[in-house]
Amino acid sequence: MRKALPFLLLLTLQTTFAQSFKVIGYLPYYRFSWVNDIEFERLTHVNIAFANPDADGNLSVEATNIAPVVTKAHQNGCKVFISLAGGYLTPTHEANWNNLCLPANRPAFIQKIVQYVQANNLDGVDVDLEWQYVETWYSPFVLELKAALAPLNIPLTAALPGNYRYPQITASALAAYDWINMMIYDLRGPWDPTNPGQHSPYDWAEDCVDYWLNQGVPSQKLTLGVPFYGYDFGVNPVASFNYRGIVNQDPANAYLDNVGQKWWNGIPTIQAKTELALDAVAGIMIWEIGQDAFGANIQYSLLRAIDEIVDAASVGVSAINPMALRVYPNPVRERLSLQLPDNESYRVVISDMSGRIVVESNETQTINVQEFPAGMYTISVYSEAGLRTGKFIKI
Repeated sequence: MRKALPFLLLLTLQTTFAQSFKVIGYLPYYRFSWVNDIEFERLTHVNIAFANPDADGNLSVEATNIAPVVTKAHQNGCKVFISLAGGYLTPTHEANWNNLCLPANRPAFIQKIVQYVQANNLDGVDVDLEWQYVETWYSPFVLELKAALAPLNIPLTAALPGNYRYPQITASALAAYDWINMMIYDLRGPWDPTNPGQHSPYDWAEDCVDYWLNQGVPSQKLTLGVPFYGYDFGVNPVASFNYRGIVNQDPANAYLDNVGQKWWNGIPTIQAKTELALDAVAGIMIWEIGQDAFGANIQYSLLRAIDEIVDAASVGVSAINPMALRVYPNPVRERLSLQLPDNESYRVVISDMSGRIVVESNETQTINVQEFPAGMYTISVYSEAGLRTGKFIKI
């Protein structure tokens, strides 16, 4: 019986990990044609975008039937949320929100939101009111919506900027959310065409996590947003493009973040951010999964790249394995350090993801990886005690 305990403990830890770490993909209605290409089994949540009310408060996703997407996601084990509003509202939608969220109209509107969730077999509600659409009624609306959803065990979440809290969001409204999807992208874009560069850099993701933690939001109520798109500053006006398109042009772009005046997040950066999310918050969020690589280039899928890191973490979550290899920092820029017992001799082998050996050495304290191309690597350490293995990301 004793021999089974470590396995059972490992299984319990892996199950707990798999249930707690979220992989959330937004899916706009105009990407529904890609629903059969999306690997929903690699997601935990799908946020359908976006539902807006008519003058009477009846919600609609641009008159699109969401039922097939809800069914497909549920069949693959995903929770499905409806995301309200969006980053851009038509003048009609904006007027409807402002009217329906007046104190006298809010209760009836909120009841229609609840009815929409129940009628469409949805699992939660996401509030994505942004910037100029965040009015004085925002926090009262959130609190009343939370009060209506909580007795039904329906979660309430929000998409909020990477490092900015709208002044209209009170502490109680912020606390009402089950979690917050940090939109850690659009640091640069078409609104400032003279300032080209990376719109979603890794170090900014670190800053954004720190920002929301300092706002009093616990790490278990944060997810780290990543983009599946980029910006081309070489055209006028500056234009966005999806990850699928840049990979279709040249599959080598999957491992890059920049060519000429185009910037995006390739596989190494997305995987590094997934590692950061695993270390610092409770999940990763994607805007948006319909922009991923599919078809002939599915092997370059960013969702698959995320899933690979999450999978590796779930396998390595147990602390009971004495042969576990600890490498740090991870991701790494210059020098990789290994944590190993001092009383053994070692041989270190580092390989890239194609299996090509890039380092073979007896040096075990620190290894210079500054000249390594960005990407994921496996590391194997051989000693008399056995083989220790691990992975790290070079950024």
